[in-house]
Amino acid sequence: MKKTKRFLAVVLCMLLMLTPLAVVAETVTVQAAEPQTVKVKLDKKTGKRYGYDENNQKVTQQWGVTAKGFRYYFGKNGAAYQADQDMVGKYGILMKKINGKYYGFDVSGHTVKGIRVGSVSMYEVPKLYYFNPKTGAVDKKKTSLYRKYAATSTLAKQNNASKIKKVLGKYKKCTISKGNTCMLDGNGKDVTYTYDYVQLNVVRPTGKGSSAEVVASITVRR
Repeated sequence: MKKTKRFLAVVLCMLLMLTPLAVVAETVTVQAAEPQTVKVKLDKKTGKRYGYDENNQKVTQQWGVTAKGFRYYFGKNGAAYQADQDMVGKYGILMKKINGKYYGFDVSGHTVKGIRVGSVSMYEVPKLYYFNPKTGAVDKKKTSLYRKYAATSTLAKQNNASKIKKVLGKYKKCTISKGNTCMLDGNGKDVTYTYDYVQLNVVRPTGKGSSAEVVASITVRR
């Protein structure tokens, strides 16, 4: 009987020792750092942008947001991530992986939102991505869905352009080729819809039995 009581006492003591550790494990959480308010200054010689905090100290390896709401990420040397216009054009983006998620940055260093076309490396063919409007991170689910909507048509499988056109919304400009398309055996016209940052290229079938427009490609706006 004494041995049983002694054993129970030891078990109870061990449980009491473990309890505080369990409480700490449940209550301690790591919160994502909110971007601090910064002032961004442009170095006219290099074209790079740097962020400074309220004490006029350079911000490095963290997010920053301006009073106007533009969001940046500043690297190790304090320079904001930004696309090179000479390489990707005025509407291209630079993609960077930060804390396991991909973000896009335009030629001004602003975090991009919505549908854009870019690549995660200089060797990859640019693809469609959808960036979350609130966080700026790539939304993998919507990216996958919209890529299906924008898949290139072939003779074997023609991808109706109606879904991706609906997602993109109102276009800024529509251009129709004079000659026939080189796709789909040449039975149609090439049509380009220009949006804020991307171009949707479709084929508009012509002649007897012609049907709806089909997707040719989606590219960075020129």
